[in-house]
Amino acid sequence: MEKVYGIWAIRTAASIFGYAEAWCKSNDKPIEFDTLEAAQSYADEMNKRTTANVHYSVREKAPESKAEFIQPDIGALSHAQNIPWNEASEKNSEITGRQVVPEPDNFVEIRSAVHSNYANMVAMIAADNKVYLGKEENYHFKGAQPGVYDNSDNSLCFISDRQDMYYFLYGEGWAHSQKDMLERGLTMEQYMEFARLRDSVLQQFTPRREILFSGQTFQPPENYLRNTELDLEGENGNYNMIDGIVNNAPPARADLTDGQTFEELKELAPETLPSEKPSIMERLRAERQEKEAHSISPAPPERGL
Repeated sequence: MEKVYGIWAIRTAASIFGYAEAWCKSNDKPIEFDTLEAAQSYADEMNKRTTANVHYSVREKAPESKAEFIQPDIGALSHAQNIPWNEASEKNSEITGRQVVPEPDNFVEIRSAVHSNYANMVAMIAADNKVYLGKEENYHFKGAQPGVYDNSDNSLCFISDRQDMYYFLYGEGWAHSQKDMLERGLTMEQYMEFARLRDSVLQQFTPRREILFSGQTFQPPENYLRNTELDLEGENGNYNMIDGIVNNAPPARADLTDGQTFEELKELAPETLPSEKPSIMERLRAERQEKEAHSISPAPPERGL
C-alpha cells in the first residue's frame, strides 16, 4: 500500500481564536501528497506565511476515498483556508469550518530565550511566565515574531515559576561580589532559590560556564553567611560568636543577684557564693611570713645590774 502524506495544522492557545488542530483541507477534503518531499515543501511554504501561533507539519495519513481529488496550488489558497478554526468563532461568523481533533499541543510559545550556561540548552521564559530549559535544536523563531519550542519529545524542562531565576541561568554573572550585589538589587532569597535549583533540577545538565560574582564562583547562602560572619566577627574579636548571625555582640550575662552587692550576698547567703581558693601569690606570701616568724629569735632577758 502506497504511503500518503497530509499537512497537519496546529493553532496554539495563545491565538485569539483559541487552540485547535486538524488536517489542512481544500474543498472540504484533506490535502494529500504522494511523496514526503512534496508534502514537506508545502508545509515549509505555509510556515513562511503564517504567524507564531500557527504551525504546519507533515504527517503520514490514511488515504481518502478513491474519488478524484485535484491537489491544490499553494498560491491559490489563502492563509485562512489552511488554518483550523475555533468552533465557537465559526458559529458566530457563519463560516464553514473543519473538524477539530482535541490533542495535546506540542508547540510552546516562548517570550524570551537565550543560550544558557548549560551545554546545548536554551534558557527560556514561556507564555505562562515560567522559566524552562530546553534543547537548542527544538527552539525556533522567525524575525520579530515570538519563538516556539517543539516539545514533541517532552524535552522541555520546567525550572522555576520565578522569572528572576532566568538571569542566573546564562551569562558570566556580575562584576560585583555577592555581598555588594545585595546592595545593588539582588536578595538573599534569590541566592537561596538558585542554590536550591543548582542542587536539584539543574544537576541533570552539564555546566559549560559558571556564573561569577567579581570573578568568584557562586557560594551557597550557608557558606556565604559563614565566611561573611568570620570576617566581621573576627574584626571585633567575637570568634566565640560564630552562630549564623552576622556581627552580633556576645549575650549579656543574666543578673541573678537582684541588685545585691557581694558583701550583702556574703552576709545573707554565703552558701550561694563559689568557694574561694587563695591565689598562689597569697599562699607564698603567707608561707614567707610564717617562716620569718619562726626564724626571729626572742630577745634575751635583761639581767639585773
